[in-house]
Amino acid sequence: MKKKILTEIKAYTNFLLSGFTIFICLIVIIVNCRYIIKLENTIETMWHEIVQVKETNIGLYQFIEEHKNDFD
Repeated sequence: MKKKILTEIKAYTNFLLSGFTIFICLIVIIVNCRYIIKLENTIETMWHEIVQVKETNIGLYQFIEEHKNDFD
């Protein structure tokens, strides 16, 4: 009788620990997914800014090339 109760308690404890572990893993996965989405948005914003700087630099280079003899 006592052995049966101990076995049931062990099984219940294992079930609770497994459930708690799965719950923690799901929380970590959800947090990581939200972080990845936020990071992706940040990367898109940075890429847009890089493209703008590139276009500005091209414009400046063209302007300098066109007017480099004006300062001689």
